[in-house]
Amino acid sequence: MKKLTLLILIFITLNLLAQGNSGIPYTKEEVPEIINEIESGSITTDEEIENVYYLQRGDKIKIEVMEHPEFSKDVQVLPDGTIEYPILGKIRVENMSVSIFKNVIKDNLKPYVPIPVVTIYVTQIYGERVNIIGYVNQPGSYQIYKPIDLVDAIAIAGGITNIRKVKYVKIIRRDGIVLNIKLSKIWFSENQMYSTEGRILLKAGDSLIVPPPMEFNWSMISAIVSIISLGITIYTLTL
Repeated sequence: MKKLTLLILIFITLNLLAQGNSGIPYTKEEVPEIINEIESGSITTDEEIENVYYLQRGDKIKIEVMEHPEFSKDVQVLPDGTIEYPILGKIRVENMSVSIFKNVIKDNLKPYVPIPVVTIYVTQIYGERVNIIGYVNQPGSYQIYKPIDLVDAIAIAGGITNIRKVKYVKIIRRDGIVLNIKLSKIWFSENQMYSTEGRILLKAGDSLIVPPPMEFNWSMISAIVSIISLGITIYTLTL
C-alpha cells in the first residue's frame, strides 16, 4: 500500500513538471512557421513605390528618359549607396525615395534635355535578410548587405529585453545547421570560437532566436510541494 501511494504521488509530480516544461517556445520544427508569421509590407502600385519605397544598396533600377535612349539605363545601387549614370557620374541614392530620385535625374538632365520625361522602375529589390525573433525588443526580418556579427544582429533588433535573464541564443543556418551560443562567452576574446578572428556571423537566410527566460510557475511549485508533503504525511502515518 505504501509503495503504491508513493508511486502515484511520484507519477503526479512528474506529470506536473512535464506540463511546466511543455511551454518552452521555438523548437526547431516550429521555427519555419514562426518566421512565416513575420509580416512584411506590400507595394502594389507605381505611385506607392515612388512615394513609399526608399532605395537601398543592391536594388536594381531601370531609368527611362522618353526619346533619349542615351540617358535610359539599367543600374544597380552599389555597396557604397551610389549609382553610375551617363554624364552625371556617381549619384548617391541610398535611402532616397523613388519620387525624389526621379526629380534628381530630371533636374540634372535639363541642361541636355529641355523637358525631360523620366520614368523610374525598381526592377529588383535587394532581398538578403536575416530573421531575429524571440526575446528582443524589435523582432523581425532585417536586411543585410554582408554577414554581420552576432552582437550587431542583437543590436539592430533593439537589444535583448532583459539580458541578465537570457543565458543562450540559437542560430539556425539557412542549411538547417543549429548553433546554441552561450551569451556569456561572446565577450571573451581569449576563447578562439568567440574571438574577433573567429567571431560568429549571421549570413543571409539565417535565423537568430533568443528564447524567453523560463519563468517559475509558483502555483505549480506550491501544488507539487503540497503533494510531496501529503505523501510524507501518509508515509509517516503508515509506519
